[in-house]
Amino acid sequence: MQSKSKPRLSRGSAPYRRAMLKTLDQAEKFWDIPILGAERTAALTRLIAEHRSRNALEIGSLLGYSAIAIAEALGPKGCLICVEANPYLAKFVVNNVERAGLAKRVQVVVQDARQPVSAIQGPLDFVFIDAAKEQYLEYLKAAEDRLAPGAVVVADNVKKFRRDVSAYLDYVRIPNGNYESHTHDFKHDAMEISIFRGN
Repeated sequence: MQSKSKPRLSRGSAPYRRAMLKTLDQAEKFWDIPILGAERTAALTRLIAEHRSRNALEIGSLLGYSAIAIAEALGPKGCLICVEANPYLAKFVVNNVERAGLAKRVQVVVQDARQPVSAIQGPLDFVFIDAAKEQYLEYLKAAEDRLAPGAVVVADNVKKFRRDVSAYLDYVRIPNGNYESHTHDFKHDAMEISIFRGN
């Protein structure tokens, strides 16, 4: 009896994107590549849905895992700018985003995110920071004047690299400051989720 072959996934479709993310998850498991992973991805996509985010910035894209998840969650009218300082990694992001069928929603910019990103059009309502940990605060301040009131800013790895991101955490947690901030703990690591109140 012949076994039924699995239906071929259509490149760029939602099932294809899910398969891509599962494959990238294996990279973390076998080669210790710091992929966002399913649990934290789910938290990000919930935040985007709850706040109806449409105009997003990602700082640090690696292979494009989180870019795919964020761009899909933003919806067809969403726009994501990925800032990746490493031009070699940026090529992987571009390729993976195209394979995922999300190229129209994503723009990959190769530059140091501590400098203003001229590609940003309009106010940002979602920012995801996952690059050099000791530079988190500089990244935030470079983008801060482009944040819309109520914008969601998510900083990854704040538990694993707590010492490196301490200046960032001190800033977003200033009482009665520009942000209302809390930590989402995933046991092995955590994200800091900050809502921009406005200057």
